[in-house]
Amino acid sequence: MDKVDVNLKVFLTEFGLTDREINLYLALLKTGPNTIMNLSRKTKIKRSTTHNNVEELIKKGLVSQTNYGERRMVVAESPEKLKFLIEQKRWAVQKMEQGLPEIVKLIDKMVPEGRENSKLAVKYYEGKEEVRYIYNMTANVTDMYSFADFDKFVDVFGGPMGLHEKALTEKRTRNVFRIFKDSKSARDLSEKQWKDYHVKFVYPEVFSSDFDVLIFDEQVALIELNKTKPHAILINSKILHDAFLSIHKTLWELLG
Repeated sequence: MDKVDVNLKVFLTEFGLTDREINLYLALLKTGPNTIMNLSRKTKIKRSTTHNNVEELIKKGLVSQTNYGERRMVVAESPEKLKFLIEQKRWAVQKMEQGLPEIVKLIDKMVPEGRENSKLAVKYYEGKEEVRYIYNMTANVTDMYSFADFDKFVDVFGGPMGLHEKALTEKRTRNVFRIFKDSKSARDLSEKQWKDYHVKFVYPEVFSSDFDVLIFDEQVALIELNKTKPHAILINSKILHDAFLSIHKTLWELLG
């Protein structure tokens, strides 16, 4: 791989592409319009995997499709389009930031309302084993949404989420939607172990908090990933659950 390819690969990784998506995109840039079959042969990636990854590249706006006769062809968009896509992401993040103060006010307003209606219950957990218990709680739920920093979790707990991950994998739960702080280790594990989850990544500069947020079963868990003494607050409130879920779904859509 020459220097141009290396530099472009680094940039595309930071842009949010997986290794397979990068290899397919670079191959299309070099070959021009191509079929899935030929692209699979050139990159030595299984045809079904090539098809799935090309579909993701189409969703991300880096590949388009056309027809030559009866054959479906795919073609890489010009690298110039990356500038447009980055501007779109920047606009989306700015829009979220502008709306965040109102969301915070809404949550602040809902907390006392929840207390008045006796619908708000708050529990506190402190220490690694207690906080792990919160993560493991989500293994038995039907739907779970989260904002998480995988690298920070590993730094605090020394490894993946143990029983939480094992139970979800065994159940093959598909209603797990995770927004991760972008990192190579998170992407690697996502491809190897979290294939049954729905995962998206946000730039580190956007996700700067040391908190994980878990949203499930009309509850919200706020987990501070403090290496010395992690702790968590578990809030049982449908109002807050729905508010955080709305934030998660909005950002999920913005991430494309």
